[in-house]
Amino acid sequence: MESNEGILLELCKSKIEEKFHLGNGDARMKQRDFEYLIDLIEETSGIKLSISTLKRIWRQDEAQNPHPTTLNALVSILGYKDWLDFKLQNTPESSIGKPTGRKFNLSDKRVLVSLVAILVLSTASVIYFNKQSPEFYEGEVLFTANKTVSIGVPSTVNFDYDVSEIEADSFFIQQDWNPNHRDRINPESNFFSSIYYVPGYHKTKLVADETFLKIIPIHIQTDGWLSAAFYNYDERPVYITEDRNQDGILTAREEEILSTNLDIERFSELRFINIREYNGVDGHNFEAEARFRYREFLNDPCPTIQLTIHTEVHIYYVPLTLQGCESNLQIKIGEIVQSGRDYNLSVFGTDVYNWQELSIRVEEKAAKVLLNGSEVYSISFEGDFGNIVGLDFRTSGLSDIDYIRLRDLEGNLVFEDSF
Repeated sequence: MESNEGILLELCKSKIEEKFHLGNGDARMKQRDFEYLIDLIEETSGIKLSISTLKRIWRQDEAQNPHPTTLNALVSILGYKDWLDFKLQNTPESSIGKPTGRKFNLSDKRVLVSLVAILVLSTASVIYFNKQSPEFYEGEVLFTANKTVSIGVPSTVNFDYDVSEIEADSFFIQQDWNPNHRDRINPESNFFSSIYYVPGYHKTKLVADETFLKIIPIHIQTDGWLSAAFYNYDERPVYITEDRNQDGILTAREEEILSTNLDIERFSELRFINIREYNGVDGHNFEAEARFRYREFLNDPCPTIQLTIHTEVHIYYVPLTLQGCESNLQIKIGEIVQSGRDYNLSVFGTDVYNWQELSIRVEEKAAKVLLNGSEVYSISFEGDFGNIVGLDFRTSGLSDIDYIRLRDLEGNLVFEDSF
């Protein structure tokens, strides 16, 4: 790592350790510290880093530059827009527009080049990771999309646009909720294509500087269930293509996963994904129930398995883990997100190695969660989330899914799979 970047990374780590009262250096950082950071970073930036990534960053002998996405995610929990913003505010020579009495050292060429780059990119980069409410364009603008395949991933999407009447310094197309999935486009052109590797109901944005010109939905559907291993939100998943329906159970065998040459050091989670039309089931009025269990993989001391409901606006998710590991959990229903570090989620601690029956019932935006027939959790939300457009299971290891059912509140069975 370049010396200036290395110094700034050490400063970043120190600030994180001080702000969140964590250990100082890998020798004192505990497993739960890293797990806490993972949840905090995901909640703040939408990016899920792996424990192995954080441990590499906290090693004293780390020699490689972390990925820019990783750096952006790290500084997000310190309140910075991105890594450039962190550098700008923490490099002594970067006193642009901020009189401090310190002199700029012109002999440090690398710092000078970095500062020039910051000046050039500041207008475009600030929107990348700005968590504040964006501006929306009130006029009409051409922005349409067409998939080259109707179902399945990878899926190339062709975009047609016309920004000839818009004045801005930079134009982008952002694939989905993640501001890292943004590509600069040529305002003098009218066409751009992008590949979607993860199925879902994506809200794709046409962006001019800090303004959203138009947002259109891109529904990347699966052909039944898709099994995929993930590293983090900014890397392509590894698809598991072998037969997944074994003995009436949706599962993936360890040998199948290892045969894909998956990088175990960076493995984050395994997902079973089913993105499709669910006959207009309202995300505010439904019942989903499933039976599943966890299977050991990589000796995870705190295994988790999660049922996720995709809506047209966002996702709901309910996780389970072993008793004693509940502090690691995070639950989201509607717009309400609760972390096990700040809320008592001990009701979601159970023997995940044995079969668990989980039910989520939502009626008029009031949700109840039942575990093995007993109500364990309830909450109400206010946001509008549209219809259900997908289901998935996520686990930190392997899992067996016995069945999943989706009903409307009139009791009509909309979707069922017993494999």
